[in-house]
Amino acid sequence: MDITIIGGGVAGLALAHELAPDHDVIVLETSPGPRGGGYMIDFFGPGFIAAERMGVIEELRARGHAFEGVRYGTPDGQESGRIDVGPLVEAAGGRYFSILRPEVELGLLAVLPPSVDLRYSTRVVAIHDPALEDGAANPGATVARPPAQGPRSGPAAPRRAAVELADGTLLASDLIVACDGVRSVARELVAPGHGPIVPMGYRVASYLYEDPELAAELGERMLMTDTVGRVGWAYAADEARVGVMLAERVRAAGTQRPTPDRERLQREFAGLHPQVDRALAHAPEGFYDDLVAQAIAPQWSRGRVVLAGDAAHAPSLLAGQGTSVAIAGAEALARSLRATGPHLEAGLAEYERRWRPTAEKVQRSGRRSASYFTPSSPFQLRVQQIGRRAIGLPGVSRLVARSFIAA
Repeated sequence: MDITIIGGGVAGLALAHELAPDHDVIVLETSPGPRGGGYMIDFFGPGFIAAERMGVIEELRARGHAFEGVRYGTPDGQESGRIDVGPLVEAAGGRYFSILRPEVELGLLAVLPPSVDLRYSTRVVAIHDPALEDGAANPGATVARPPAQGPRSGPAAPRRAAVELADGTLLASDLIVACDGVRSVARELVAPGHGPIVPMGYRVASYLYEDPELAAELGERMLMTDTVGRVGWAYAADEARVGVMLAERVRAAGTQRPTPDRERLQREFAGLHPQVDRALAHAPEGFYDDLVAQAIAPQWSRGRVVLAGDAAHAPSLLAGQGTSVAIAGAEALARSLRATGPHLEAGLAEYERRWRPTAEKVQRSGRRSASYFTPSSPFQLRVQQIGRRAIGLPGVSRLVARSFIAA
């Protein structure tokens, strides 16, 4: 088949890797190249197992890092607790490491088959599928003007779908896969009424910057502030760079992506911890800044268009498994298409049957755990502090680790 993937992030590249041996694959990415910046994630769970089957796990592990754990710090700079990562690694059977999210993309790019046509700086403005009677992937775009017969680039055969690019080009496909993130241009077309994101009441910012001195101070433990309503993380991304993540509670009303504001960031998060204050002084003008949100779609495919990764089932950044689930979901889609051969509708149904229960389980876990990262009151913070002390008791850390991995 001719397959067009919208989005060259983790899900899109993982899917292209798996589809390339059997199909003609084009990947369209809006950004001008691999995205930098980003934040550190824990890589474990279904994505790790999928990456093993895909043969890419060693490439990812080589780009990863093994932290000793987390230390908690109060605004006066005192340490208020520690959690070791050892029990988590043990509970995961060694299938656990940390990695910068951009390094996952770079790792997948390093093993991407040369047959994949990866196009950066390419924006999709509409999706056309003559099999659908109505619907739109973006305001004002419809399935009108269904392309006529022709090759992949330009007009398409009546039973094929097509993406319309910003320059007016139509690319015909037997299948269009939207891997374009939580704010997907295709979700409204596939699941009418479910295009908007579902905000969870949090806002997160992150950035990387050069600071060898602070990186050495942070060492092999991430710093997480012991604070209410706002929380900061700081960690040594490598010997020279420091990674920063900042989260705050907000009203779960708006859905528009915030505009990064360096001065607002420094003002809102000042005083969390001396080391976070040092990192805030180096905040760049441009950085990642977005609402924590999920994507909810009662169906993942319609006609010749299917959702994958965050476009289908974003669990939220605070769930901690978005990258793992994106890779595993992409592999599940590729396996389902491979198993059903030319029977596209059956393959898409099998993908959803196979993968939806796991994706929804991770989403539920994300909704439950989000408040843990940003306590809403001194009482909730105190409960968490007591819980952290309990984790240090014999046997408790292993039990908690197994529960975390299972979630």
